[in-house]
Amino acid sequence: MITSKDSSDNGCIANTCVQVGAAPTQLAISCQMGNLTREIIEKTGVFNVSVLTDDVPYETITHFGFQSGRDVDKFADSSATRRSHNGLLYLTDHTKAMFSCKVISKTDLGSHMMFVGEVTESKVLGEGTPCTYAHYHKAIKPKN
Repeated sequence: MITSKDSSDNGCIANTCVQVGAAPTQLAISCQMGNLTREIIEKTGVFNVSVLTDDVPYETITHFGFQSGRDVDKFADSSATRRSHNGLLYLTDHTKAMFSCKVISKTDLGSHMMFVGEVTESKVLGEGTPCTYAHYHKAIKPKN
């Protein structure tokens, strides 16, 4: 998920994005409560989703998932991005599709905040199979 506040882009890796409505299309995502991306989505009411492919490098997962935007500019050295109509970035490498969403509801789940967003823009970006959480654990995440 990618969002922006005060011209500062931020993104994180989420293990779930699911379609929850049609006409209009709606997606649900969840963010950990302590996550900067969650704070920014709550303040701005918009987010983008980049659907990663199953060949995404582990380094992409660690870059966006295992460090905080409070400590590092996650997009400082990234040229594999574009901006959607809402002004937010989305990833283009190892990405099947992108969705721009406007938040229409949120639900406090205790450890996470679930956002439901109405899709305002979407694009198919490439070939490949979307990466699932199960595939990440089976084939991408290093074995200890």
